[in-house]
Amino acid sequence: MKKNVWLVFIWFLGVGLLRGQDSIRHPDFTFYLEDQLFFQLSYVSLRNLYPDVKQLGFSHAYAFGFIRDIPLNKRRNIGLGVGLGYGKDLYYQNLKVIVDETDGTVSYQLIQPGDYKSNLFAVKKLILPIEVRLRTSTPKKYKFWRLYTGMTFSYVTDAFSEFENDFATVRYRHLSFLTNRWQYGIHLYIGYGELNAYIYYGLNDLFSPQVKVNGEHIPLYDVKFGIMLTFL
Repeated sequence: MKKNVWLVFIWFLGVGLLRGQDSIRHPDFTFYLEDQLFFQLSYVSLRNLYPDVKQLGFSHAYAFGFIRDIPLNKRRNIGLGVGLGYGKDLYYQNLKVIVDETDGTVSYQLIQPGDYKSNLFAVKKLILPIEVRLRTSTPKKYKFWRLYTGMTFSYVTDAFSEFENDFATVRYRHLSFLTNRWQYGIHLYIGYGELNAYIYYGLNDLFSPQVKVNGEHIPLYDVKFGIMLTFL
């Protein structure tokens, strides 16, 4: 499955590079496209948290991939974008994951600041951005203003936790079953040239309903603020 996903990603990338070359060789409205390679780096703010859950540490995320441009008008300054990429989100907070070594049972503990150095829950995912694109571009102008907005859909491929105190570091792998595997949210980026300001507002809970403390589900929603670099 993972091999097939990467083959699809490489195909998207190859097509995008070829179409980008067409845009340069034929600087007119017929061939101009803004197919992009992108890289995102974001600070993650957690929201809608359970009363005793706190964000502690520098939660952050990064992602990279390719977006295919689909112009909607002759001037090609209005269009759609459909992409494919890979991302990793790292959430530093005080919900500790504990996996029993004998039977694999998972439990959760709310820990207090000062009792540990670091507590992390992280996810790896495939991302699919779909967006409406407005820009001031022309066939011969490769630096321009853009405002792109839409939805980002993500599929969690893996997750892990890492707890560190003065005595040991404990890491549990393959915890994707603790998440809602499909994630989605609204994104917006605006900028000039290669540099863009980026924001993502998550619309669904990261954790699955089985993540509970004292019988109550612990939700986790996120907002991301950062930069997005785009390359034609």
